[in-house]
Amino acid sequence: MNRAAQGQSAASDTPVASGQAHSLAVDAQAGSATTREAGLFETARAVLWSFFGVRGRREHERDAVRLNPLYVILMGIALAAAFVLGLVTLVRFVVS
Repeated sequence: MNRAAQGQSAASDTPVASGQAHSLAVDAQAGSATTREAGLFETARAVLWSFFGVRGRREHERDAVRLNPLYVILMGIALAAAFVLGLVTLVRFVVS
C-alpha cells in the first residue's frame, strides 16, 4: 500500500485523518483574510444547536474556524443559566 492509501500524507510521515485536519488548517490560513469572526447571534445559534445535539458537519467545520472559544463558553454558561431560571420560574408558576 502506498502512503496516501494508508491515510498518511505523502509529503511527511504525520497521519492525516481523511484530510480533514489538513483542510481545516488550509481553510483557516487561506480564508482568514476573507472570513469574518462570528457575531453574537451566530455564537448563540451554534451554542443552542449544541444544546439540542444536532450539528451538521459543514456548519461545525465553519464554526470551528469562525467562533471564538471564550465567547462560546460564556454564551453556553449564560444560556444554561437562562434555561435553569426559566424552568424554576415555570415550576413556581405551575405549583402556586
